[in-house]
Amino acid sequence: MNLMQDLPIEEQCEIAVDIIIEASEMIDRDYSKIIQEVSSFDPKDYKRWYDKNPNVHIAIESLRDLTEEQRDIIIQNFTDKILNSHNIKIEGLD
Repeated sequence: MNLMQDLPIEEQCEIAVDIIIEASEMIDRDYSKIIQEVSSFDPKDYKRWYDKNPNVHIAIESLRDLTEEQRDIIIQNFTDKILNSHNIKIEGLD
């Protein structure tokens, strides 16, 4: 997730929203409740880099609600997108 830190805000938001949607589907969580969390989010209550962006904050918090296996699936699904945004290629990964 630290790779997201250097991405433009728009790309951070796009990836974060996709993570939120996928995570909410895995745990059968009502997406509208997640939207309420984003709207009531107050970044001054937090100090981590991703806390400044409510979408990224909620995405990371959503990952914490998953099992390790579910988390791994999401991370694998989004690793290429994040690396491509940085124009990073890792040998052996397709």
